Amino acid sequence: MAKIAPQTARGLHVERVAVTDAELAELGVDLTAFPGATSADFKRYLALSDGGWFEVVKHQPTLTSVSRKKAALLGPIHLVSEGLHLA
Repeated sequence: MAKIAPQTARGLHVERVAVTDAELAELGVDLTAFPGATSADFKRYLALSDGGWFEVVKHQPTLTSVSRKKAALLGPIHLVSEGLHLA
């Protein structure tokens, strides 16, 4: 029987972006609340919940949210007509 190679699913990809120490300080995050954590353990990305799309910053090992703010209505999807002004 032939082996089937694994494939990556195509579609939307949400990239997790690194957060700096300065950004964490601005968010009021106390690293002592996360023993042994560094700023490399926190990532910023878009997440969909029952309230819509949010830009979140989470501690990746525990997935604890340290910041959550409303994002664009369609999240990572940008329409071609976005920003178009008709006279």
